[in-house]
Amino acid sequence: MKPQIVLAILVLVVTLAACSASPTPMPTPTFAPPPAPPVSTKPALPPDAPVVKPTLPPPPTKPVLAPSATSAPIPATPALNSKPVLHRPTNLQIGLNFIRFYWSDRPNQLDKTTPYLQPDAIFRDFKDLGVQTYRQFVQADLFWDIVEPRDNQWNFAQADSVIANPDFEPLVTLFRMQYASPTPPWATSPQQFQKKMGVEATDYVETVVKRYAPYVKYWEIGNEMAFWRAADPGTQGSKQAEGEEKLPAAYPLDGYSPREQGVFLAQAAALIRKNDPDAVIVLTGLPGLDEYGWGTWLPGVIETGGKDWFDIVNYHEYTGWERFTLMRPRFQAELKKLGLEQKPVWLTETGSSSNPKLTLRTNYPNSAETQAADVFRRIVSAWGHGDALVVWHTYITNSDTAGSWSAYGLRSERGNAQPSLYTFKLLTGELVPLARVEKISADARGVNAYKITTPAGAIKYVAWGTGNYTLPAGVSQMTSVIPKADGTFAWQPAQAGTAIPLSANPVLIK
Repeated sequence: MKPQIVLAILVLVVTLAACSASPTPMPTPTFAPPPAPPVSTKPALPPDAPVVKPTLPPPPTKPVLAPSATSAPIPATPALNSKPVLHRPTNLQIGLNFIRFYWSDRPNQLDKTTPYLQPDAIFRDFKDLGVQTYRQFVQADLFWDIVEPRDNQWNFAQADSVIANPDFEPLVTLFRMQYASPTPPWATSPQQFQKKMGVEATDYVETVVKRYAPYVKYWEIGNEMAFWRAADPGTQGSKQAEGEEKLPAAYPLDGYSPREQGVFLAQAAALIRKNDPDAVIVLTGLPGLDEYGWGTWLPGVIETGGKDWFDIVNYHEYTGWERFTLMRPRFQAELKKLGLEQKPVWLTETGSSSNPKLTLRTNYPNSAETQAADVFRRIVSAWGHGDALVVWHTYITNSDTAGSWSAYGLRSERGNAQPSLYTFKLLTGELVPLARVEKISADARGVNAYKITTPAGAIKYVAWGTGNYTLPAGVSQMTSVIPKADGTFAWQPAQAGTAIPLSANPVLIK
C-alpha cells in the first residue's frame, strides 16, 4: 500500500475517534433565588366587617432593582443608638405645629446655613418658650416622599438630626401631609393607586418604625384624611377646601371612601404595633369641627377599622374662638355616640393669622393683637373643654403677607418675634404644667372664664368676653395677655370681689 494512502487512513481514524469521545463538560452557572418580598401583615377586622372589593388591579410585586450606571450612590446611613437616654415630658399639654427645619423655598433644596432654621437654634428657642412637643417637621419628618422618595433609596439624615433630640417629644406623621394612602410616592398615575397595605407600604412602615421606635412614642397615620372626599367619583376637586393641596397624580378614580380608609388605617396601626409594642397611635386629624368629619368620615372609618386601632382622638380647628365654644360640646357629644368618650382628645392644630388681609378662617379683623389674644383664647378654652394637648400653628410663618397661610407664626418669615411669641411664653410660664382646668363660663357672646390649678396647688384664672367679671378670692394681681412693645406685661394689683370689665383680650389673674 502506498505511504500516502496509509497516512490518509490514519488521519481519518484519529478524527473519528475524537468526534466520538465525550466532550469536557462546562460548569453550569448557579443563581441564588431572588429574595421573597415581605408579607403585608393585616390586623384582624371585626367578623361582621363588610368585604371591600377592589376595583383596580392588584399592585405588582415590588421588584428588586439593580442600580443603573447613572444612579446616584446612596450614602450609608449610620445606625441610631437603640437605647437613648431621653428627658422628655411625660404628660404633654402644649406644643407647636409645622416646624421649618432646613426650610427652603427652592424645590428639593435644604437650607443648612440660615441660623433660625437649624435644629440647634430651634430647640434652644423651644426651651425658652416652654414647648413640650412638636408636630409636622416637614423636611425632617418621616413622610414617605421625604425618607424614601424613590424605591429603596432611603434618606434619614434630616430626621436623625431632629427626632433624636432628647428633650422634646416628636409627634410623627406617617405617609403624607395630605391625602395619605399606601400608594408609594413614586406612583404617577391613577392606575397605580393602592387602597390597602401592599409590599411597598409595608416596607416603608417597618423600616421607619424599627429605626425610630426608641425615639418616637406617638405615631399619627396620615393627616386630615377626610379631605379624600375631593376624590369622590364625579366630583374630583370640586369638594377640595380652599388652601389645601391638590389631589396627587396617583389618585383613585373610583374614590377612597372613609370605610376603605378605615381598613388601611387599621392595617397600618397593626404593623406599627408589631414593630413597636409601646406605640401610641394618634387618629389622623379631623380637619375641623364639622358634621362631615364627625358624622360621616369618623363613623365610616370605625365601621371597617374598629375603634381599637387608635389610642387618641385628634382634630384641628382654625375658625374663630366664638365658634369653638359652640362646636366643641357638639363634638364631645358625637364622640360619646361613637363610644370614644374615654379616649384622650388632642387639638393638634389651632391658630390664627395676624394678616388683616387674610380673612379665610378668621376675620376679627386679624392683627398682631388678635393673634396674641388667640394664644390664650384658643389654648385655654381647649383645655377647659377637655383637650389634653393643644398644639399651636405655627412657629415660623411661611410668609408675612402672601398665601392662604400667611402670618400664622409666633415668628415672622425672617425669624423675628411677634407679640404672640411673648404671649405664648407667658402662657407656658404661668400655666404649664397644669393639673386641671375648670370651665367657669364659656359664652361666645358673654363671659368666658377658666380656673387653672397647677401641680403645686397655685390657682390662676383667665377671663375675656363681654360684661363684667368679679375677681375671685385669693387673687392679688392681673395683667392683659397682650404684651407691651418690649415684650413684657403690665402686671397690676387685683382686689378680690372687684368687678372688672372684660374685653376680647384675655386677662390673666393670680
